[in-house]
Amino acid sequence: MSKHYGLSRFVRYVGAVLTLIFFSGFIQAGEGDNWEINGFVTQGFALADDNNVYGDSESGSFDFRELGLNSAVRINDRLLITGQVMSRKAGSVDDGDPMLDYGLLDYRLLEAESGYVGIKLGRIKNPFGFYNKTRDVAFTRPSIMLPQSLYFDRARNLELSSDGGMLYGYRLLDSGRISSEIVVGAPRKDLNVEYAYLNNDWPGSFTDSEGYLWRTEYSLSDYSFIAAFSYGNFKLDFEVPGVPALGAPGDGVVDIDVAALSLQYNLDQWSLTGEYFRQDINWGSLGGVYSLIPENSSESFYLQLEHRFNSEVSMFLRRDILYIDMDDRDGSKAEQLFGKPAHTQYAFDWTLGVGWEPSRDWLFRAEWHHVEGTGWLATQDNPDDALKVEDWNMLLLQATYRF
Repeated sequence: MSKHYGLSRFVRYVGAVLTLIFFSGFIQAGEGDNWEINGFVTQGFALADDNNVYGDSESGSFDFRELGLNSAVRINDRLLITGQVMSRKAGSVDDGDPMLDYGLLDYRLLEAESGYVGIKLGRIKNPFGFYNKTRDVAFTRPSIMLPQSLYFDRARNLELSSDGGMLYGYRLLDSGRISSEIVVGAPRKDLNVEYAYLNNDWPGSFTDSEGYLWRTEYSLSDYSFIAAFSYGNFKLDFEVPGVPALGAPGDGVVDIDVAALSLQYNLDQWSLTGEYFRQDINWGSLGGVYSLIPENSSESFYLQLEHRFNSEVSMFLRRDILYIDMDDRDGSKAEQLFGKPAHTQYAFDWTLGVGWEPSRDWLFRAEWHHVEGTGWLATQDNPDDALKVEDWNMLLLQATYRF
């Protein structure tokens, strides 16, 4: 067992224990307003004419639910303990078992009128793009399904959080504000991450992980313009029992570099948002089929226009584009080498959605997707590539209550 894994396990356990303690009521804050408990419940419905999303959506699926309970205890002006337990059901990708979403100590090292510097320790949400840190809360994301070109549901656990530490800072400027944060630790890995990056449940598993993510954001004082840049690296150790079969991966490391540029322009009733994502993967050390193309670079981006009719009703239009391999944009190389349909290597998604928030506690959404390509479909819900259909449509509905 590596020293890094031992440390990451210790940090994870510290976060879990602290979360359980304050959820159980063993920590008593000095005043009532130092304690907060909140939660949310989301139920979704998916219907597709072809392919499956969130379960058997070709027949209509209610297999999309999110339940979260979060709490925060302010010990003093500098120290905060916070955490969230979450259950997520999403077809065959997430089974709904409760898990620690995040649980951490947040300590302010320096604080002044113009800004602050702090550290966090425990299970920490990864700072990436505009929406990754709050992607599981319906009220804080712009749609039912986030742009899959950046916020992959099929690899969400790797993107979602890490067990480790964060250094963060915030500074007020004459023209706006700037914030920066960096997380170093062990990103979460599971079978879904194996499906996402190895496209199969091979004999063996990811046994260890390490990585970092850095994000810096600048915004004008009135938030009319926001820009952010994210960069990080993940290393996932893959171990195989015994001798791998012909073509199967052996012991090795999957090395992943990620970078994203995020821009948003806001007016009173309009918002224009765009994000560009680049991912470079080196998996050649695994051998087997991965030695045929030892390195891969993917590219994706989206552009979204949102209009707020009033405080309750909004609508958006989005174009979302994904290329699994920048050197094989039409998928012909993958089809020739691996016999995979070319359309599994890209996805072009038009999305039109509407949201209604009749009160602070309720949110209802509906959105329609017209998709060309199957690049972001989860293998768990669509195990046979030959049955995937290139051109398809999907309707999503969602109701959320928070307390």
